[in-house]
Amino acid sequence: MMKRPGLSGLSTRMPQSGIREVFDAAQSYDDLADLSIGEPDFATPEPIAAAVSEAVGTGASSYTETVGRPELRAALAEKLAVENGIDAAPESEIIVTPGAMGALFAAVHVLCDPGDEVLVPEPYWPNYHGHVASASARLAPVSTDEEFVPTPEAVEAAVSDDTTAMMLNSPGNPTGAVIPPDRLRALDDVAAEHGLWVIADETYEDLVYDDATHHSLASDGDRFDRIVTVHSFSKSYAMTGWRIGYASAPERVIDAMRVLQEHTISSVPEPAQVAASAALANRHVVGELREAFAERRRLVLDRLAAIDGIDPGTPRGAFYVFADVSAHTTDSRAFVERLMSEAGVASVPGAVFGAAGEGYVRFSYAADVETLTTAMDRLERAL
Repeated sequence: MMKRPGLSGLSTRMPQSGIREVFDAAQSYDDLADLSIGEPDFATPEPIAAAVSEAVGTGASSYTETVGRPELRAALAEKLAVENGIDAAPESEIIVTPGAMGALFAAVHVLCDPGDEVLVPEPYWPNYHGHVASASARLAPVSTDEEFVPTPEAVEAAVSDDTTAMMLNSPGNPTGAVIPPDRLRALDDVAAEHGLWVIADETYEDLVYDDATHHSLASDGDRFDRIVTVHSFSKSYAMTGWRIGYASAPERVIDAMRVLQEHTISSVPEPAQVAASAALANRHVVGELREAFAERRRLVLDRLAAIDGIDPGTPRGAFYVFADVSAHTTDSRAFVERLMSEAGVASVPGAVFGAAGEGYVRFSYAADVETLTTAMDRLERAL
């Protein structure tokens, strides 16, 4: 009898995203108001699509440098300098990646050895767990305050001899928390004291509301030398399917990420890079999308606040409401299943974002207004 080959240990270490589990389950329902996925309902803005159509028609469909087209990296360097205050050399300190996810994955793999620990404030995006596990490292959760912002004391308490890096996500998914500049610096001071890398996930940098402001930690003094800053075109430009992001970091980090990317994807597809260049040339669309999200945010916050037993809080960034539903349940997974089957509303259980997320549910307000209104109507009737 022939021996059946097995799978690697890696295949069992990497957990499936709980967000995707909800998304997959939602496909079996015919009439569902889906607030589970963080994907803008808008089409990619016309100037971006038109630029790609023209470029592909004239032959922009080839391999590029692994780190990205030179003209795109130059435009990214200008954007980083003007809008983020980050001084990154386009030829050596910037890499174009397959979405922010590609940058985060590569960063973890070039900074961590097996057995290393990565500090991650909790609740956290589940893919962080997958990225860390894929490198045979361990995720060490860091507690957060009542606004879901980590404190220097909590970071200090979580550091061990195995700690190599800390991930910071601001504005945050799933909570919408925005870490104030002074707090960011205080957190990084702890990281610097222990010789840690910082991976700053700034995917939602353009989506801040009320009096919140986004701050790039790598813009401060010599902090750049220990920070990998990750950005995306997906959320700000409604370009999720284009799969393009970028990172800035010290040259030795970018070079290591380049080698890893060389052996995995070769380079980001050239049409997507053309789209990114067109997006940077049409930054006005970001403000238009942000205004639309701000209106949807207010709609969802007002409607949820009027439902007994739901506390939506006041998220100041991204496009999520991380609502406290502990008055209704101690099992967020069962609660979300009930909302799907009985109310026809898809959301994400807080438990998939770490133990600190239990008792919460994430609602995305990236959906269109009609879907959001339908979802709120159904929740009111069900609860």
